[in-house]
Amino acid sequence: MIKQNQLILGLLISMLFGCATGGTGFYDSAINDRNRAPATIGIPEKFDSEVPTIDAVHNQAEADFLFIKADLESQGGKSVEAIESLKSALVYDPNAVTLMQKLAVEYYRKGQTRDALYWAEKARALSPDKKDLALLVGGLYTTSKNFTKAEEIYISLIKKDKEDAEAILYLGAVYTEMKNYTKAIQHFLTLTKLPSYTSKHLAHYYLARVLIEQNSKGAYAKAQVELRKSVQIKGDFAEGLTLLGQLIQKEKGIDSAYAFYAKMQAEHGPQVKLAELLSQYYIEKNMYDKAYEQLEVLDSNTDDLVQVKLKMALILIEKKAYDLAIPKLQEILSSTPESDKVRFYLSAVYEEKKDSKKAYDEYMKITKESSYFEDARLHAAYLAKTMGNGPLAMQVLKEAVDRKVENPQTYFLMTQFHEENKNYKKSLEVLKLAEEKFPTNAQVFFYKGSIQDKLDLKEEMITSMKKVLVLDQEHVQAMNYLAFSWAEMGQELEQAEKFARQAALKERNDAFILDTLGWVLFKKGRYEESVTVLEKAYSMQPKVGIIAEHLGDVYFKMNKYDKARDLFLKATENETDAERRKQITTKITVIDQSFKDGARVPASAVPNSK
Repeated sequence: MIKQNQLILGLLISMLFGCATGGTGFYDSAINDRNRAPATIGIPEKFDSEVPTIDAVHNQAEADFLFIKADLESQGGKSVEAIESLKSALVYDPNAVTLMQKLAVEYYRKGQTRDALYWAEKARALSPDKKDLALLVGGLYTTSKNFTKAEEIYISLIKKDKEDAEAILYLGAVYTEMKNYTKAIQHFLTLTKLPSYTSKHLAHYYLARVLIEQNSKGAYAKAQVELRKSVQIKGDFAEGLTLLGQLIQKEKGIDSAYAFYAKMQAEHGPQVKLAELLSQYYIEKNMYDKAYEQLEVLDSNTDDLVQVKLKMALILIEKKAYDLAIPKLQEILSSTPESDKVRFYLSAVYEEKKDSKKAYDEYMKITKESSYFEDARLHAAYLAKTMGNGPLAMQVLKEAVDRKVENPQTYFLMTQFHEENKNYKKSLEVLKLAEEKFPTNAQVFFYKGSIQDKLDLKEEMITSMKKVLVLDQEHVQAMNYLAFSWAEMGQELEQAEKFARQAALKERNDAFILDTLGWVLFKKGRYEESVTVLEKAYSMQPKVGIIAEHLGDVYFKMNKYDKARDLFLKATENETDAERRKQITTKITVIDQSFKDGARVPASAVPNSK
């Protein structure tokens, strides 16, 4: 339903700016060019016996000056100053109706309806036949919800002129506010049939709104009829089109409503309001080409160019049309160079295009005060690293840390840089800082545990991984890490199996987790179960050395030496770590020597994988 005051406010706005009836609204008539000066100011065509005194001329000049000053202040949005100037003008010309009328308007603009009514009524008492004053007073009574008074004024105007469209329109609005829908409908119907009324599309529109608010049986269907008449009269009437679309959506769904909007666009040409609605609808439906067409309409017909151009750029990015997105983003930056959001997008586009230098330069332009600063520095550091400048990458990250770190990824990237240089102690130092900053972030403790493992701090690693599971009970990788570590250490094998199975249930297609489960079962001596799991893991990742090696170890324990040797050989082909490759080669050598001269090697002869 329409909110109670929505209709009358819409009418008032129309009334104030003269668009409701296609004629002059009461604000316009109060301050139009014909009424710019006080009523008493003017040069008589001829003088009678009396010549104006010097004081009279002076007073008129002062009043004239103050009126003009008030008008300029009003246009500049300085209502308080305008009111003071008008009050001063009234000192020089206390019976000037136009001054009082203008003062009432300024008080209304300032939100002081009571004062506005005082001056409007005072002016009307001096000039009771002035129609625009009557409309002003009626509008102010309506705004202050004194509907009975407003009704009296509009009825008096209609008695003087039965075809007074403005009075009929506003009286219909007043009856709507009074919930006297029968009379409201009667007055709007009168407007639709009034020969002299040229804005009949508005009459049908307001009639539809009353029917919707009335919400009686069949009201929505009747409202649709009136709205269709409205848009038939004026095909580019945006308010009528959108309200009709809302009713269609309520009856037939969103797709039907937006099909209607698109049809109206095609038949009556581009319309800003419909373009706004359609562009958003098409974006949500991932219909980017159609959305872009509507945004082009907005790009030519709206003041909010930054948001429109940004949406256009984002669509181009989504379509990977980077060469078109870049100039669009640059165009936005030329008018709003302080927009870090747009600069971040531009940087990201350069990064997607693999233009690392331009991406780095744009990221680095984002200032420390920006909410995008840390993310920009993260990207810039990564780009510096890919360009082969590790020291610069670290310097950029330190800038982020020194400023303010809100994202643990900054620490993780620093950790990674140290880790790649095998400086695990430095990595651990960084992660301890991260732990202080983000004490409840499970991933911080996971990375910390993995670095502790590389430093052979096994007990500390287990403590860190257990902390991960305290913070995040569903952390699959921590379960997997603990399970595999315990299997390697030959400890807590029951808990290791429990964690491995939990992880495998959550990530059924992860070959590394299946490898862990298979390896735990192997350590528990359950070779038949182990080989089934490891064969599945190997089928998923045949080029991972450690999985092939583990499957080879199980085959060896099951006396399947040919299969074991074949898997060990494949493991060496895919193993990048020299020390591990040496260990696997030793296993192959043991098998080869064991079968020399028909000898059989005992299963214990092949060392376990580590």
